[in-house]
Amino acid sequence: MGSKTWTAVVMGAALTAACGSGGPISSAANDPVRALLSGDAMMLVSFDANGDLNVTAEEINAGLDREFARADASRDGSLAPIEFQNWANAVLGGGPMGPYRLDFDRNVDNTITRAEFDAEIRARVDQYDENGDDILTRAEFTRLIGTARPPPERQRPRVLNQ
Repeated sequence: MGSKTWTAVVMGAALTAACGSGGPISSAANDPVRALLSGDAMMLVSFDANGDLNVTAEEINAGLDREFARADASRDGSLAPIEFQNWANAVLGGGPMGPYRLDFDRNVDNTITRAEFDAEIRARVDQYDENGDDILTRAEFTRLIGTARPPPERQRPRVLNQ
């Protein structure tokens, strides 16, 4: 076997081994974009009462009323830990999905008042409302994996038109 033939055989074997190694076929740049939709985003999307794919301040107010009423099984105007957990399981996906009870119960008194409930959800609305127009669009709900925003420092929540 001549040196050219030998080189061709070795190169062919090396290429065959590389192709069969099970390595990635496409680069990360060609991978599909994946997005996350969190439990709070799923709840906020459900506030879209008229189906126009936007959630307005009025729809948020109505959604807050509906969700607090759904959570307050005892109808006493506040949420005990078990009431919150039952609501979170049904509405937010439960388990490891946030927001968590202590996100709402900031004073850790084991009771979530309507004011605490509203404040936490409105703070999350503010996080999603990137352009500050008091309307949540579908684009504002998605985050690329790896670029989800960290929890912001607590600020006084903006009050939406009521």
